[in-house]
Order: sequence, then structure tokens, then C-alpha cells
Amino acid sequence: MSARRLIALALAVDFSAGCARFGDEESTRASLLPMPEMTNTITAAQNQFATNNAWPSKTWWTQFASPELQRLITTALADNPDFKATAARLRQSQAMVDAQAAELYPTIDANVSFSAQRFSANSVQAKLAGENFRHMLINPLILRYHLDFWGRDAAALQSAVGRSLAVAAELADARLLLASSVAKAYFELLAASEKQNIAERIVAERQALLRFEQTRLATGLATDAPILQARIALANAEQGLAAAHSDVELNKNLLAALAGKGADWGSAIVIEQDQVEQALTLPVDLPLHLLAHRPDISAARLHAEAAAEEIKVAETAFYPDVNLVAFTGLHSVSLSDVLLQGSSLAYAVGPSIEFPIFEGGRLRANLEYQQAAYDAAVERYNRSLVHAVQEVVDALSRWRELDARLTAQRQSVADALAAEQLADSVHRHGLSDRAAPSLVKLEVYQQQFRLAVLVGEQHKASINIIKALGGGYSDAKPEKQ
Repeated sequence: MSARRLIALALAVDFSAGCARFGDEESTRASLLPMPEMTNTITAAQNQFATNNAWPSKTWWTQFASPELQRLITTALADNPDFKATAARLRQSQAMVDAQAAELYPTIDANVSFSAQRFSANSVQAKLAGENFRHMLINPLILRYHLDFWGRDAAALQSAVGRSLAVAAELADARLLLASSVAKAYFELLAASEKQNIAERIVAERQALLRFEQTRLATGLATDAPILQARIALANAEQGLAAAHSDVELNKNLLAALAGKGADWGSAIVIEQDQVEQALTLPVDLPLHLLAHRPDISAARLHAEAAAEEIKVAETAFYPDVNLVAFTGLHSVSLSDVLLQGSSLAYAVGPSIEFPIFEGGRLRANLEYQQAAYDAAVERYNRSLVHAVQEVVDALSRWRELDARLTAQRQSVADALAAEQLADSVHRHGLSDRAAPSLVKLEVYQQQFRLAVLVGEQHKASINIIKALGGGYSDAKPEKQ
């Protein structure tokens, strides 16, 4: 049998054996979940909130009209160590794409070697037994080219590209998470600062009430009981002030850490209380384009697609591997002949074929590993999808709750202010003592304190909605032609 027929027969046998190894296992692979049904939920939210045709922009934080917030987020994106580490991972993945792309091209290198040898006098090499000689090889041109008959290199490249795109999406997700964390911490700082201001007014009013009760006791108009109650109320107010002051410091420390800075840098953060509240608007096409506007969803999908390409790479290992090898150079056992004699010329060119016959189960184990990795990647995508939908509807429910509570609380503040005016009027006409308007004023402060808490929570809820919508991210993966 000729060598050509032998090779053809070996290729046919190995290819058919490879097909038998795979069977119909494709039908058992995990599958990507479709978009969960949420039309009714989204429609209800869009009927309640204003809608527009645009998603949040990549610089969504500018809508809050806060220069300090913009400075904090810009600094964090530039100096946060965790974010910079993710950016470095992206550069690594891009370099891996370039390295994998190089596998599609031939390689050319050179080789020079020199060795002094002596064959044993008792060697099987009878002609050279007991001889000493020097061996010089000069190969200025060595060509190697992998013939990608089964698409292994192409699949590996697609996998590397998919991984790189996934890391890019993860970087966008890290950017969104960092920016939203800074924004929520800053709004928490604004709320803590407002609560601190109110707590200071409460303490001042409680001190005034204590002095009033002390005066009444000194004039014989009261007993010790009101003074004791006033002292307890003052102590409680001072505890509230201490807690509010601590909240301000803790949020400044958090913002400094998120920005990659120290505590001294955080102490200089400007507290802008004159925030312009922005009405929340929802995209009209929210249920249709959720996947394209969530970086974590895109990353999970890209990892699954890359894992599918890795299965193809593992499958090609069952087929013959063909490489084209060629070299030309000068080979001689005489140093004088190697450059001066044309007879030292040597060259070779031809294919190199490797047949996987017995690997002890290594190829099958690797294929099963890649298949399991793909199933795990698909299920991670499915988990991310379900979580994303939950995150959207939870954020909308939270906003709806806070919107209702804020409406009621603003009414409570208005009623408390009206009661304060009435109490002041009654006091001016001599129909009540000094304590009555103070107690009403304290109620105003308590209602304003609750309002400050809810305003801070609403700001954080708006950030959660923006984050749930992807924060202006757009899937940059090129479409397949």
C-alpha cells in the first residue's frame, strides 16, 4: 500500500472514530434562558413614571447637577485600585487575543548549534567508534506552519476574543458599580449632614427647655420631675447628634477609600445641600433591551459563547494534527567545510502529521471538562439574567414605596410647620407658656429629620434604578456577518 493511501486511510479512520466519540451529547448541553416575562410589571411602572426614548447616559451622575459628586466619581474612576486592577485584566485579555491570533500565521526562526562529540570505541556506530569530531549546524531559515484543517486555531481565537469582550463588559460593570457606590455614599453623606444640622437644632431646643424648667424650679413654679425629664430628653438628643456626626465622618471615610485616597483627603469633601432633585424617567423599551444595557449580563453571555468555542477546540484534539515544517542551512562535521563547501548545504520540507491513537482518556476528560465549563457558564448567565430582572423590579418597587412615603412625609412637615405657627401665635397672645412652642418646634425638627432620611433613601433608590438599567452601557460586541 502506498504512503498516500495509508495516510488517507488513517485520516478516514480517525475522523470516523472522532465522530463516534462525540455522539449526540449536544442535545444534553445547558441552554440560555429567554427573557423572563415581566411585561405587566414594566407597563405598570411606565404608567406611573415618566418615560423617554433614551437610556441613562454613561455620565448619568451629571443629571444631579452636583460638581462635587462629579469630582468624586471622576477621581474614583482614575485612582481606585480595584478598578485599575480590572483595567489591567482587560489589557491582559487583549494581549492574549494577539497571541492567539499569531497562531494563524507561519513562524520563521533561525538556529545555530555547535557540539564536540566522541563516540565510544565500543559503540554500535562502528564506522565512528573511538572518533572525535565537531558538529556544526547553521539553519538561518526554519519555517513552521500549522495547517488548521479542523478549525482549532480559529475556534481558540474566537474564544480569546470572546473572553476579552467579556472582560471589557466586566470593566464596564466595575465602572458602574464604583460610580454608583460613590454616588450612594455621597447622597448618604448629604443626608447625614442634614440630619446633623437638624440634630444640632434639636439639642439647642432641648437645652432651652431645660433652662426653662430650671427657671420654673427656681421660682417655685415646678418640681424636680420636669427637670429630670428635660435632662433625659437632652441626653437622647445629644446621642442622636453624636450618631449623626459619626455618620458624616464614616461616609467621608468611605468616599475617600472609594477614591483611593486617605482620610485627610476625605475630610475636605464639599457637602452641597442645594441639590436639584431630578424626576425619574424610564426608557420606553425597557423590557425589550434589558440584555444590551446590562454589562454583567453581556459579560456572562460572552463567557458562555467563549466556552462553546473551547468545546470546539477540545473536539479537534481527536483529529490528526498537521504541521508544515521546512528548513534550509549548512550542516557539517568540519568547521572549515561548513562555510566554504557547497556540499554542506542541507534543506528539508514536508508535512508532520500526528495521530491521537491512545491518550489514556486525556482527550475525553478534557472534552468533558470543557463541556461542563460551558454548562456552568450558561447557568451563570441564566442566574445573572434572573437576578437582573429581580433587581429592576425591586428597584422600581422601592422607588414607588419611597415616592408614596415622601409625599406623606412632606405633608407631615407642612402640618408641623402650620402647628408651629399656631403655637407661636398662641404664645404671643399669652395663652401658653414658653414650653408649648418649643415642644411644637421639636416636632417640626423630628418631621424634618424623617424627611431628610427619606430624601437620602430616594436618591439611593434612583441610583439603584440607574444601575439596574445598566448605567448607559451598550453592548459593543460586533455583529456576526
